[in-house]
Amino acid sequence: MERARQEAIARQEAMVEDLRKAELVRDRLESLDQSAKAYPEGHDIRGLIEGLHIDQALRAVEEDIRTLREALLYPRGT
Repeated sequence: MERARQEAIARQEAMVEDLRKAELVRDRLESLDQSAKAYPEGHDIRGLIEGLHIDQALRAVEEDIRTLREALLYPRGT
């Protein structure tokens, strides 16, 4: 029983760490997106950054964040 509890705590700690990392990635992607928008339309640098498809990466990271938060709030899927 104690071992199962320790494993559950370890899983939860790992999810918290993953959530922290995902939020950091999201923040950096948002910052990069804002940097791209600082350049005028058609600028080479803006085009390079937009070519990275940051919007798609942001959507994927946001979904990961949502999934991790739900798992932490509702650990048994309830």
